[in-house]
Amino acid sequence: MPRPTLPQKRDFVAKAFCPRILVLSSPAIADACAVNGCSTFADLLAPFGQDVSTQVTIQDSQGAPYFLDKVNVKFTTDFKIEKHKQPGRAEIDELVRMSVAGDAGQTGVPFLTDKGVNADVLATDDIGAWSPWYTVFRQQWINEMQASEHESFMHPVVCMLVASGSEEDPVEAMRSLQSHAAIHRVHSQSFSGTSVLLYYLLVHDGRDTGALQKIDQKFDQVRRAFGQNSSLLKINSNAELIEADNNDREKISSIWSNSLSMTQPLAATAVADKVFGSMLTMRDVVALKESVKQMMVRSVVPHMQYMIRVLSDQTANQRRGITGRLFSAGRRYFGASTKTTSTMVGVDGDVYFRYDSPEALMRKLADYSFMLKDFRFAQSVYQVARRDFQSEKAWKCYAGAQEMVGVCKLMLEIHASRAEFDSNFEDAVAMYFHKTQTPCQYLALRSIVIYYELLKHNRLYSYAPGALLRTPSNMGALYGLICEQAAYAYMKLPDRPELRKFSFYTMIAGQAYKKSEIGGLAQRCFRMVRMALCASTRKSSTSRDSDVKDEPEAHGANNEDDTDAQHVTASTSWSSIDSYINHELGLQCISAQNYDEALQYFMALLSDDDIPAKLQSKYLQELLQLFLERCDSAAEEAKTAAAKPDIVMELSIPTIDPCMTRIIMSPDLEGEDGIFEWRQGGAAPSRLANNALNTAANLCCSVGEDVAILLVVSNPLTIGVTLNGFTLACDFKPVDDEASASETASPALDVSSVASVVLEGGQTAMVSITITPHRAGNLEIVGASYLLCDILPIYKPLKLPGRRLNDTAEQRISPTYSPDTWLGFRVDPSFPRLEVFLDDFPDTLVSGSMHRASVRIINRGSRPCYNIALWLSHPSFFDVRSSRKGDSSADTPEDDSECGDVQSMYVYSDKVQEAEQVQVTNVLRECSMFVVAGQTLASPAFSNIPASEDATASLHQLPKPIESLDPKETLTVPIWIRGDRVGAHTLSLAVGASMTQTAAALTATAPCNMRSRVFDIDLVVTPSLRVNAFVRPSIRNPHERILGIEVENMQPALDIELVQTTFSSGYYKLSPLYAPSSCASGSSSYQDRVRVGPHQTINLMYNASPYDSTADAANIALEERAQPEMFTINALRQYIFSNEKPTMLPPPIALVYSNAVLGERGIDCVHSSLQGYISRSQASRRRNLLRGAYPLIPDKYLPVLFPLYETFGIDFVLFWSEVGGSRRSGHHSISGIDLGVPHDYIIEALNPPLKGIARTWLKDTMREREALIQSIADRSTMARRQERPLDLSIKLVSVSQSASSGAASAFYLADVDITVYNHSWRHAYDFALDLISPTEISKLVPIGVRLDYSGSRSAWSWCGTTHHLMSVAPHGSESVRARLACSSAGIIDIGLWELNVQARQPNQQSLVPSDASKSTTIGGKYTSKNLECTLHPLQPCFVNINTN
Repeated sequence: MPRPTLPQKRDFVAKAFCPRILVLSSPAIADACAVNGCSTFADLLAPFGQDVSTQVTIQDSQGAPYFLDKVNVKFTTDFKIEKHKQPGRAEIDELVRMSVAGDAGQTGVPFLTDKGVNADVLATDDIGAWSPWYTVFRQQWINEMQASEHESFMHPVVCMLVASGSEEDPVEAMRSLQSHAAIHRVHSQSFSGTSVLLYYLLVHDGRDTGALQKIDQKFDQVRRAFGQNSSLLKINSNAELIEADNNDREKISSIWSNSLSMTQPLAATAVADKVFGSMLTMRDVVALKESVKQMMVRSVVPHMQYMIRVLSDQTANQRRGITGRLFSAGRRYFGASTKTTSTMVGVDGDVYFRYDSPEALMRKLADYSFMLKDFRFAQSVYQVARRDFQSEKAWKCYAGAQEMVGVCKLMLEIHASRAEFDSNFEDAVAMYFHKTQTPCQYLALRSIVIYYELLKHNRLYSYAPGALLRTPSNMGALYGLICEQAAYAYMKLPDRPELRKFSFYTMIAGQAYKKSEIGGLAQRCFRMVRMALCASTRKSSTSRDSDVKDEPEAHGANNEDDTDAQHVTASTSWSSIDSYINHELGLQCISAQNYDEALQYFMALLSDDDIPAKLQSKYLQELLQLFLERCDSAAEEAKTAAAKPDIVMELSIPTIDPCMTRIIMSPDLEGEDGIFEWRQGGAAPSRLANNALNTAANLCCSVGEDVAILLVVSNPLTIGVTLNGFTLACDFKPVDDEASASETASPALDVSSVASVVLEGGQTAMVSITITPHRAGNLEIVGASYLLCDILPIYKPLKLPGRRLNDTAEQRISPTYSPDTWLGFRVDPSFPRLEVFLDDFPDTLVSGSMHRASVRIINRGSRPCYNIALWLSHPSFFDVRSSRKGDSSADTPEDDSECGDVQSMYVYSDKVQEAEQVQVTNVLRECSMFVVAGQTLASPAFSNIPASEDATASLHQLPKPIESLDPKETLTVPIWIRGDRVGAHTLSLAVGASMTQTAAALTATAPCNMRSRVFDIDLVVTPSLRVNAFVRPSIRNPHERILGIEVENMQPALDIELVQTTFSSGYYKLSPLYAPSSCASGSSSYQDRVRVGPHQTINLMYNASPYDSTADAANIALEERAQPEMFTINALRQYIFSNEKPTMLPPPIALVYSNAVLGERGIDCVHSSLQGYISRSQASRRRNLLRGAYPLIPDKYLPVLFPLYETFGIDFVLFWSEVGGSRRSGHHSISGIDLGVPHDYIIEALNPPLKGIARTWLKDTMREREALIQSIADRSTMARRQERPLDLSIKLVSVSQSASSGAASAFYLADVDITVYNHSWRHAYDFALDLISPTEISKLVPIGVRLDYSGSRSAWSWCGTTHHLMSVAPHGSESVRARLACSSAGIIDIGLWELNVQARQPNQQSLVPSDASKSTTIGGKYTSKNLECTLHPLQPCFVNINTN
């Protein structure tokens, strides 16, 4: 039968102290009640005495009207005053056990969940729902109230005399009831006395059809005999009428069953299947309800009002104040001794007052006022009577008055201070327990329960624990019930729940239940403590609740039988409670023969790291012994449990962190395996995260491939344990559900196991388990299983939450996670399975040397691999050559005659030209990826770029491509490794196979997911040669430069032969000047072999002059030669100032290769594969340089902004070989040698054009543009060389001597040619040349020029015109002849001049890519210092004035 909803707490108190009506009926009435399932007429009326709707207005003690909406009344069948029964501990335990019987299955409270404390449930839920057995016990305890001499609540206010209309003389029947023994007891023993109201009820039964016409006459006789306090009730017991109205049977029966469950829950459980009101109709139910209402409105309530007025008048002197009290005291001490006293001794030995005494009358007045809800007046009367009771030492009466004073205060719902009402209940409980002759435990507990219910009604939960814990601890299960309620009160505190105190008192309750042998409640309390401690730890690991304070009311005065839990928690820390609770729960489960659950709790004992080693060993032995006992009772079940993960136990020993688990495909192979994303631009392949949202990122293996699972296993205990038969539990879901019978019969996978893992205390070890799948499907690792100490089968689940979902509002409010696939992988037969071996990779190289290695790739899969790519982290260290196929049965690589020795790296030739111009691509490509099998697909990044000039193409197709690699075939890729830079390096090499099992070509721009194996190669490069370049001006021709190469042998014992030097430039040709000093003394040819000894240095000098390949080279515009520089200016300007980003690639460049063969044979580095390696190395260095110089420019735009080669830069390569030893060969290179030619052209791209500027209204975009311009300007300023745009040379042409005349001596005249050279390729200059004589040198001194001039200031002077205005074209020269006069012959310094230079402004600017060869605007904010300047001589210019 479902439990009805509980009434309000205030109504519970009102129903506990409501008027009682004594019901006496004739024997004829008993028959009508019996057919309706009721034993007495009082039981028939009981449901209608609850919440009787009176709806009347009555007057309070002051005469003020107030509305009485409803009252409660209880019907009894007898009245007597007997000695209060003092229930023993066994009886109380039995009562609690009976109360729990209906809700034994409830195992927890709703506010404690696995996630912690649910604050919403705490705020809305009712405490009564958390422990419904307390509600049953509370109601049953109140029902046990007996009539007492100290209060009138259980004394009848009205006596109802009931007679049947079927009797011949109902008046006589009622008169006979007036002489009933219960009536005499009421008159003599009750507070009502002879003033009790007699109410007469005539009942007509519908079965007596003959008396239907006489019933009205009989009722008139009753009314005439007994007055207005009589009424007529008509009910039915005729079966014919019931059949006609059978639809309301269940509804009628529920009226009595619900009422019984609320007032007498234990009795309701015993008669749960009983049918009530079987002969009643809904009309009869309404008649019963109306009859009770009329009795209350017309008789009971008026009678009580009348009695209140009478009693108020009789006790007016007692209540008037101090005068009345003085009169009473005087009468007591000075009155006649012969006068009888008003006090008497009750049945239980306590002092009480006669019912006609003023003190008793005041108590009756207060009780009647309370029952009519005039709480304020009742409180005042109780307070007056309380003083009289105390003066007479009637402690039971005093305790009752104190109790009711506190009840009135709380019923008034005035939130006063605690001292105003708590002291009343405290005194009442103390009097009941200690001052009475016999301890009134029943009344004391009633006071505690009433006080607790009122505190709950007023939400004063902070006072509830103190009130409840006044219960003595020797009351067994009742003390546990009270402690459980105190624990709930701590969770309902208004500020914040006291979780620790809740755990403390719940544990005490559980211990009390355990002693009373109520195992269900004890186990429930211990479980709640366990959950509460977990929630407290989860809430905050640092916050500490205050310890439980010792409250004087918490233990009461009778604490001689305190529970063991109090002593346990008093001497241990909070962290030990969990172990204590688990141990108790385990013992409870053992007593209930629940071995499986007991094992769980004993296993949880071992999860506490703070337990001492001795206890850990003890608990472990108990756990193993418990499991052996279980195995003895169910051996077959234990065997199956060891094989089924869902049956075996879960234990936290050892600790396995799923986050530390690693899945390795083909563990026997070196390198890191996984699915990597190969992106454009040559970036390193990035491993895809293993998650469920990206299926391509999931781990995958091929059928038959070994997969190693690495688990980190830790022993948290301080004692050693052994794990036997350690293996993994896997969940395999095949892809093809229609597999053949043979495939279904064969195992889907093989899982290895580790025989024994020994873990000492606190030790961490790594366990490797190998899984070999045999069919396609999805495999997930769900847990690990093992035998602890070779006895206890343990299963540990391995599960992680997936990615936090944040798509919907609900997911953002409550954490929601996607399914995790961290410990899962796919088995796909089409998945590439390659074995990659690195053969003959060196650990050490000397700088510049070349070493041949190879990458051997074997296809172990069942299907061909069409696309295999190779990625290199340091392209300048590797040179990849064409691959070849072989048989996988060969374990070692075969010798390749083409690549078998070092000499195959360099192509030697006798026809190496000294100077050769070759047109090459000038695109700055990424050169880190190579396709070793398959083909690339030209996918240009921009629609207007030809496929052959794809700027972002990073996949290089090797010569002689291989279309696919079939199963069991071997692919060998020769790789030359060069020590590019000195130092310790970690080189990365990745081999990837496309996951697409088709012959589709790889794209260079779109990312591609490939199964890859990444290797890290540690390489130490030691120095061999140190090569430096230096530049000197040429005295012969200012347009030429002298380039020196300094070569130092860093080897300690080996000689190094220089084989060849090769220069490449877009403008210069380099020719050797002379052989170094270390050449053989007998050889005069520059082609002789050059040898550098250990720790020796030589210098190689070269003349750099412009290269003219055609006869009309002079007519070629210099800007057309400098197309790379012009391209950068226009492309960079378009990138900065236009919305349309540049897409054109740099045009090809004609490079001049200048070779100087120093050995016997030369090396062809122009028409061989070596040229590709050298260009890729230079591209790698240049990209790294540009990334550092311009970090705000993305990598994808570098190829369309900057070329690979610049026109005036020089790249140098020096080939060498060792003499003796291993005869290693190699080469050193220097890229981008600057000859000092002024070409500061980047700065010009920062000035906006006059038209075509892209406007933007976004401040962020404008700031980004300004930041980019400023970063380029700062970089140009730091990297800018202060070259002189013009240079001047003076050449003596002729010297003549003039004849002397008279006193004047002869002097010399010298003609000189002054030539001005323009070093700039970009600008034409206008200049003003001023020739300065020594006599005018003073005007140069203020600016600090030629302060070192030491010649005679009057020895010579310029003659004729000394100021010349001229113009000079880019890389052009202009000459002028000048004459000077000298007084004497000799060597003089004529280097005195000043040159004012200004660049000529062109008339056109452009952003159109097709006009890249034309000039652009140079004026603006950012300009070069070389555009306008003043030049002076930097060194003397000596000429010999001599006519000879």
